[in-house]
Amino acid sequence: MISDAIPLSTSDAAHISFADGYVFHVRGGQITAPGEPCPCAGLEAVHQVTAYREAYPQAQLSLTDQCNMACTYCSFRDRVHADGKPVTIPLETVVQGLATHRKRLGEENARYSRIDFGLAGETMLVRHMHEEVQALVEEGLATSPVSVVWAGPMVTNATLSMTAELADRLGPPQDISLDGPKDVHDRVRFYTGDRGGTYDQVRPVLDRVLARHPEMGVSAVLTAYCTDFVAIFRHLFEDVGARNIYMKPVNATHDKDYALNAATLPAFRRGYADLVEHILAQPPEGILGRLLALNSEDFFMRYFYRVKDRAAQVYRCGAGKSGTYLDTNGNLYPCAHFIGKSGWHIGHASTGVEDSERSRYLDLVVDDRDGCSTCPSRYVCGGGCYYQAVLANGDITKPDEVKCDLIRFLTDLAVRLVITLREKHPEVLDALPAPYGLTDEALTAPPEADYVPAARLHATSGNEDAVIPLVGPGRLRGGLVNPEGLRARLSLDDGHLAVRLDFGGTPSIVRAVRVRLQPLGSGTFTLHDLAAQQWPGEQQLSCSRDGARWLQAPTARFRRVPHPDPVWEDAVDVDLSWAPQQVRLTVPLPAQELVAELGVNVFVDFEDGGWTALTLHEPFALLDRSRAGVLRLSGPEAPVHPEAASVNGRMPAGLTPIGRWAGLQGNTC
Repeated sequence: MISDAIPLSTSDAAHISFADGYVFHVRGGQITAPGEPCPCAGLEAVHQVTAYREAYPQAQLSLTDQCNMACTYCSFRDRVHADGKPVTIPLETVVQGLATHRKRLGEENARYSRIDFGLAGETMLVRHMHEEVQALVEEGLATSPVSVVWAGPMVTNATLSMTAELADRLGPPQDISLDGPKDVHDRVRFYTGDRGGTYDQVRPVLDRVLARHPEMGVSAVLTAYCTDFVAIFRHLFEDVGARNIYMKPVNATHDKDYALNAATLPAFRRGYADLVEHILAQPPEGILGRLLALNSEDFFMRYFYRVKDRAAQVYRCGAGKSGTYLDTNGNLYPCAHFIGKSGWHIGHASTGVEDSERSRYLDLVVDDRDGCSTCPSRYVCGGGCYYQAVLANGDITKPDEVKCDLIRFLTDLAVRLVITLREKHPEVLDALPAPYGLTDEALTAPPEADYVPAARLHATSGNEDAVIPLVGPGRLRGGLVNPEGLRARLSLDDGHLAVRLDFGGTPSIVRAVRVRLQPLGSGTFTLHDLAAQQWPGEQQLSCSRDGARWLQAPTARFRRVPHPDPVWEDAVDVDLSWAPQQVRLTVPLPAQELVAELGVNVFVDFEDGGWTALTLHEPFALLDRSRAGVLRLSGPEAPVHPEAASVNGRMPAGLTPIGRWAGLQGNTC
């Protein structure tokens, strides 16, 4: 069993060593197999470009403290009327909070932001305010530097959207809570006034939303009342059909009987170990499907992906450093969980965040913290939740030691899962989401710097063979189909890109072909865009047996939550020929005088949900338009540079995983 190796491991500040000879190297993030030399002598840097920058600085507008539920573990319920605050936020306080947020966005030169309409109470109770607040967002951030702002209610308990009309307004990136099977859920999530559990009301809404949006987020809070995490996961995955699952241990003081504490820690550890064992007990396609169904920020999966992708967390999250977390009385808090907690505000909407308070959180670099600086999980964790530290110790600088013990266990478990997949199911490990890589130059650049890929597409000379194989070890994502013989040939002629795909012996497995055209140039596409996974000005073409369509990318600066469904239009300017063994398409390119530099990528989607692309570790290759002819791919992913697999994963030589660049960090809750 995978968990059997974990108690046999030993660790120090630099290594986690397992009994079978595998070693996790803490600072570099490498996993070495038995007998391999230690790489720590030539460590690359953890690239901390700035003190803290966030990809999506967030504003949390707590519109109301009202809620129709009385969840066992809810801490916000005890904060209603705290500090004499109103239950519902006055609109003038919203205006003040947005002004403070606009100032922060300017200071950080942010390109994106997210405005969340509440967490402390149930935001659907005040949905009559949403349109007015949306208008205030657009007005208040009109002079901010952001290119795109998403705004709306991100979370709902789904008990107030019982009509079909209201349920159909829900969708990604929103999240609905379901804590497991009916008995588990109803024990902790129930209506006020002893009106019973909420499962029977939430489930029909969730079923309706998932039928339209299979990627809708479903979250579960894990408590000591049920540490059978396999049963909770199986219910969400198998019975509900959720494919974007986020499970996280409850935040609570140690005296609560449902809390993670010294007495319940062994059960939490066993619950996680059993969950991993359950996943590994499946056939390869079942392992992949279950791992993909767990959100990358699920409490275990975040550690798994950080281990697999050699990420380095220098902060735990953005609390106190970025964003605006606004209570109904105008007080500002370091993160959403602190909202309304008396004595823990760090400023006011009318005056902004106090510099001395912000400095306290900026000082929490994991390398500089007592207890954290020598912890073997420090770069996987980042320092522990500040809110849980306050619940446990009354001090943001003193992490909850019980939570630390769990995180160290989950780090070990994540390492063993990576090792097991590499040994027994390498095709599954390779098919999981993988990070983009950065060149050495990009690793030392600030977020505002233009992104320039190392991959190049340029005309060949003479009769040079320019066929680009799209298959091979590590060339699949999201699926396990083996498209033997799949290869591409690209050419440039008279302002058009011609693509020919030969399917080899398995033509029926190809579902679609996509082309990405990304304008580049001064300020057009930056490292910030790459980190935020945004593609400003991108043209995306999708071709299938039914024809070719262009994606009509949204252009609005202010965008609503939930996101609208994508809109596709027939691509009448694209020549497409879809034959049993081959696809040919000719795509018009933007005029060179309008788009001087252009990134290009070609994706192939398979019937099992998997896909491959010309470049997998960079979002596109830079197209050289100076000369027409058949195009050759050069750079880290060129056919002459086969990818080498480490135990962790695959990354071509010359690229470093973007998770080791701390120029921007995501605010992980």
